[in-house]
Amino acid sequence: MIAARSGRTDITNILLEGKHVNLDIQEENGDTAVIIAVKTREPDTLRELVRAGSDLNLQNNEGLTPLMIAAWRGTTADITKILLEGEHINLDIQEKRTGWSALHFSVERGDSATTEALLKAGANPHLKDKDGDSALTLAAWCGHTNFVVKLVKAGADLDLQNKNGDTAVIMAVKRHEPATLRELVRAGSDLNLQNQEGLTPLMIAARSGRTDITNILLEGEHINLDIQEKRTGQSALHFSAEEGDSATTEALLKAGANPHLKDKNGATAMEITEQRAQSSLVSKTLPMRVMMTQPSLYDSQYALRYQRQLKSERDDLGGDDTSSSLTRLKLKELELVSEGKVPTAGQQSQIKMKMTPEMDPEHSPDFNL
Repeated sequence: MIAARSGRTDITNILLEGKHVNLDIQEENGDTAVIIAVKTREPDTLRELVRAGSDLNLQNNEGLTPLMIAAWRGTTADITKILLEGEHINLDIQEKRTGWSALHFSVERGDSATTEALLKAGANPHLKDKDGDSALTLAAWCGHTNFVVKLVKAGADLDLQNKNGDTAVIMAVKRHEPATLRELVRAGSDLNLQNQEGLTPLMIAARSGRTDITNILLEGEHINLDIQEKRTGQSALHFSAEEGDSATTEALLKAGANPHLKDKNGATAMEITEQRAQSSLVSKTLPMRVMMTQPSLYDSQYALRYQRQLKSERDDLGGDDTSSSLTRLKLKELELVSEGKVPTAGQQSQIKMKMTPEMDPEHSPDFNL
């Protein structure tokens, strides 16, 4: 072990000539001479140990084999090649804590040469870790497009689902990786599989507001636009309507999504759009984040009342007369809100003072937001 650690191949050779040499003695941390040679990146010493018949499948106390360490550390291609030349090497041993194999390690690290060597040697691309992730779902999550291509060519199962039900496609959608997603779609991944939450890739894309991701999915063959999420019954179109994402909604409708589909509450996407527009103080295009970050503008129930009153008053006055002081005040507040500004307390107070009893929510018990 000392010779292996110091890289003294000459000393190692002398020791290997001795009778009854135990090549596989482990240190307190479980490291063998082979593991030490891998860690210290000593190819010549490693080659001699492999030729002498060292056990290449022993795991140290961390559950790591020499091959896993080579893949994880991104050592030179020579190190991996030497290990793969050993007899009886098991390419698919899994690390005890995570369940990762050498292939998982090389993919996560982004070591193209090691990944290619492992696949060529016969490493199992379908092997799942303790979270149910294969090397392909891991590559998709990391956005390693070139690794996805290699794994697909090696015959990796495109539609393996992890413990959350996520496939490689869902991983790419969640991580907003368009290049990776495109390769998976081209390869023929099933775009209709639902994860444990009942979500398809298209639903997740619609919910996240990524129209570019949605458009890539819509290029896939046999995609079902109208699958409904199990708990709420919402489709991708419902999700995009709920988010107020007009670009994604338009893309889905153009692709043929059903606007009449009802969720478990009996609501269509159009009804959700209308409800969302009514809950906005200004218009359906007002960003939802403004409503969430400036609740003082929206938590008073008179908001919708005076918006409706404003429309009625303007209609009565021909649509363009702003002579009414109340109308002017309301227009001012609406203008400030549309610019993302907070009306002053004085401005809000003036509007409240000029509200009619019919507009005051305190006198309107039937008013429900």
